[in-house]
Amino acid sequence: MSCHTSDPKDTRYAQKQYYLGNDYFEKYMESLQKIESLQIENTRTEVEIATTLQQHPDEQALMDVRIKKQRIQKNQDTIRDETEMSGRYINAALEELKKSLVADPAYSGTHFLLGLIYLKKATSELDISTRMQCMTGESLAEHRDSANSLLTQARRHFVKAATDRQMASKCHNNIAAIDIHFGNHEDAISAAKMALTDLVYQEGHVARSNMGWAYFHLKKYENALSQLMQALLMEGKYCVARYRLGRVYMEQDRTEEAIAEFEKTLRQGHPCNSIQEVYLYLGLSYIKVNRAQDALSQFETCMQVAAGSCVAAECRHYFNLLQEEKTETAFQIN
Repeated sequence: MSCHTSDPKDTRYAQKQYYLGNDYFEKYMESLQKIESLQIENTRTEVEIATTLQQHPDEQALMDVRIKKQRIQKNQDTIRDETEMSGRYINAALEELKKSLVADPAYSGTHFLLGLIYLKKATSELDISTRMQCMTGESLAEHRDSANSLLTQARRHFVKAATDRQMASKCHNNIAAIDIHFGNHEDAISAAKMALTDLVYQEGHVARSNMGWAYFHLKKYENALSQLMQALLMEGKYCVARYRLGRVYMEQDRTEEAIAEFEKTLRQGHPCNSIQEVYLYLGLSYIKVNRAQDALSQFETCMQVAAGSCVAAECRHYFNLLQEEKTETAFQIN
């Protein structure tokens, strides 16, 4: 009687589970996009309501306000339902992908998708603690530790997926972003350079932006400028690179150039005008060139973009300081 040993890998089954996991992941992303769209609509509507109430509204205007508030509430109910569904989708995706890895521990597509999922989950943890509300103390530490753990898992999966040449550049680019988060800026530069070795990589502008941001944190501002400018030459509408370019100019005391980049970023509209930090640093730049009223306007808008965030708290701080200065100046004049 002969003893037959079979290869423990079952690539066909791994592929099948990968596709199932990918289907759930796509549904998860659709839910996130719907949630984001409704949140943007609510923010815009809240600004409209605030503007109307400041203008001594008549009865018709007040009726419009009530209708808008009802729409906001309806959107909030949908956001709550979609948030619950998105959690189910992501958990289902993880379940199928884990089955895929049991069948074939080296299946690169599964590793890449798991990397994306853990990256998304980490981003959610950071958003909860710094954007949806500005946590401090133990609450902040808990979410930060959870995010860091998820990012570590994401990086590990991206490293494994990078053995596949077809997805290597995407993996290295995500690794660069994760390394920047952890403050490993030299490693981030190396990963971004690896991403750019594929000359037909379609997200090369993102890799150059990541490299530029790593150089920024290393205070190598000329290197940062070079990479960010190249990123914008590759994709002129990539507003993350434009915002970062503005930050470099600020550090070099090239305030007017910083203002120009921040203003261009906002003029691009959504999603660029949702980068809350742009309003903060544009406001600070306006202060440097004695445009206090313009600075107040930027800080005020910043507070409306995500009212509970840590960036909003910074904007509120500077807004109040400017208001106090105006009051003191008016008092001295009188």
